[in-house]
Parts: sequence; structure tokens; C-alpha cells
Amino acid sequence: MTYKEKSLLPPKNAEVQFPHWKTLSFLFLMLGYGQDLHAKSVVESQLRQHVENDLSRYLMHIGAKGAQQEIEINLPNNVKNSACTHVDIHRRQETEPPLGRLSYSLSCQLPEKWQGRAIVHVKAYAPIVVATRMLERGEVLTEDMLTLQNMDISPLRHNFELSPDTLYGLTVKRRISKANVVSRHVLETAYLVTKGSPVSLQYQGDGFSIVISATALNDGKLGERINVQNPSSGKVLEAIVTSKNSAQTTHK
Repeated sequence: MTYKEKSLLPPKNAEVQFPHWKTLSFLFLMLGYGQDLHAKSVVESQLRQHVENDLSRYLMHIGAKGAQQEIEINLPNNVKNSACTHVDIHRRQETEPPLGRLSYSLSCQLPEKWQGRAIVHVKAYAPIVVATRMLERGEVLTEDMLTLQNMDISPLRHNFELSPDTLYGLTVKRRISKANVVSRHVLETAYLVTKGSPVSLQYQGDGFSIVISATALNDGKLGERINVQNPSSGKVLEAIVTSKNSAQTTHK
């Protein structure tokens, strides 16, 4: 390279200058792009906050406060690009859980007047009750039959349970496959002991156990405390229902 060619190069570490018109165009482009990003975020941010608040209230109400959430918002371009500072937001079917595919009506008065609609897809993951094995019709639920599994509750609506404790003692109305959701609409209350019926009463004392015949004075589900009467002595005892027409008590 000749000395003349070297002299045409900019000095080392010199700042490269844009032509004046290119600099202005670049600045205008950046400023316009920044405003567009801000405008797009205004309406969506307000709607997202509204959805999150609605969902949080619902999850707290059902006892699933810490559930993982996924919210996907779809806005038409004319709404998405609006810089409306206060959007009126209303959800159709507000009595239903804020889950799944939701439709929202949006409106704005200032700085511009418009009405629009948004579609929001909401998922929430929480530990819910499922079957540990195939459950057959007529089986009475016990602890070993149920467990918790983290699942998306949005397609389930109201048909799920967050705790198995309240289901023990209920009877299966129809077959439930392993790992399927167990909810109250597939269960029914079943009394293993009915008032006035004979009961095999296991009577436990200090170092001994006998079984006597008694009469139930109350209806009773699995694990429930009922009163039974010894027909021979007339004595009334408190017992715990252990199975069909069977109960257990301790010597007093």
C-alpha cells in the first residue's frame, strides 16, 4: 500500500461519522420504533394485570394460591397499537372460573375513543387428586387409592379436588382409570352402617379383643364415629366405622 493510499484511511481509533441525512433518519427511526413499542405495551399491560388479578382471586378462593400460571393475550392491531391510558375491561361469563379461552370486551374514551375485543388463553397448574390405580364402581375410597398430581386445571372447571382427605369414605359411582382425576361428580356418599341395622362390633380392652353384635343408632361412613347399643345390656357405646356393617370401639 502506497503512502497516498494510506492517507485516505481514517486515523486509527477515529470515530466514524454518519452523513448528516443518515444520522437524522436513524434517529427518527429509533424514536418512532420506541414509541411504537410503548404504544403496543399499554393496552396489553392493563389487560394482563386485570387477568392476573382475576385469576389470583379465584385461585385463592379455591385454595390453590401458589398455582403456576400461563397467560396468552391476543389483541387486534388497532387495539394493540393504542396508547389508551385507561381501558375499561369486562369479561363475558364473569361467574365462570377465569380459565381456558376467555373473551374480554375493551373500550377507551381518552385520548381516543374505541371499542374492541380480546381473546385470552389462561392455564393454571396445581396439585389435584388422581387415582393411584383403577377404581371400580362401588369401591369405598381409602388413603391408598388417591394421590396428588400437578395438572392444568383449566379444562376441568369445577370438577377437581385439591385434597384427598375430604373424599375418604365416599363410594365410586363409575370406573375411574389410574392417574385420572377424581372429583365429587363421580362419587357418592355411602353409609357403610345405617341406623337400626345390626353391626359387628369389635370390642377391645386391656389385653383382649372380642366381637359382639350391636345395633347402630346412627348412619355412618368409613372412619366416622357413631353410637351403637349392646342389645343385651342396653349400654350405648361410641364406635368408629371400619367397613360394611362393622365398627370398632375400646373398653371403657
